[in-house]
Amino acid sequence: MDTELFFRIDKPFDIAYRKDKPSSPVGPHIHNGVELYYTLTPLPDVLVEDQVFNIPEKTLIIIPPYAVHQLYHKSGIKYERYVININDTWLKNVFRDIRNIPSCFIQKAEPIILPFRENMLKKLFSNSQQNEPMALAHLFELLACITEMTGRTGTLPILKVVSDSQKKVNEIISFTEKNVKENLSVSDIAQHFYLNPDYLGRLFKQHTHISLGRFLILQKIAAAQEMLRSGMTVSKVSDELKYSSYAYFFKTFRKIAGISPSRYRALYHKNF
Repeated sequence: MDTELFFRIDKPFDIAYRKDKPSSPVGPHIHNGVELYYTLTPLPDVLVEDQVFNIPEKTLIIIPPYAVHQLYHKSGIKYERYVININDTWLKNVFRDIRNIPSCFIQKAEPIILPFRENMLKKLFSNSQQNEPMALAHLFELLACITEMTGRTGTLPILKVVSDSQKKVNEIISFTEKNVKENLSVSDIAQHFYLNPDYLGRLFKQHTHISLGRFLILQKIAAAQEMLRSGMTVSKVSDELKYSSYAYFFKTFRKIAGISPSRYRALYHKNF
């Protein structure tokens, strides 16, 4: 069953270390915070925004707010990882202005993938429960280290392994991202790429583990959230994204985000 969800991050930050075999991995999703995901397990078919690629072990993935992503997708496979989720409003308050937040934490652009030292993460996680001020100090040390690394490398990611079929899927996702305000159908996309619609659907799901049709819905809702957060009215967002009716936009948004678009705007526009 395809799933696509919006996870709200309400705490200033949340940290976890996990080494388990998920019974039902979360499908492609978005959330209102920065996710720092350090994997100790090789990950095939990682989806971040408009790219699908393979990630080696001991790699840090930086996922900005409202970026569509899925990092692991198989049941019964043991995944070992450190996960840090940071509320974007809290991050803005820490830096006093969104313009002061290092771009690697908030800009949806080329996914930033870094080889990283596990010992720095261990320091943070060893203090996550016993001593909150110390955990906060280690978190700031980690953010400073990442900022320095991405600044030194010009925010360029490490070389990602991408197969030919993944490249084609990346082209498809990039095309849908650029045309998110249009009412694209699977047939429209297949025609653009001179592919059979059935083949296109199989290829897309093989690497993203979600149907193309459901991915298009999630992509539109991610765009809607950014528009609402910027202060755009609900009716204007509905029109901009070319929904057939306000009622249909309302119903779809609420299904994905868990709250109405007007409530979402009230919660996040005032804070960002």
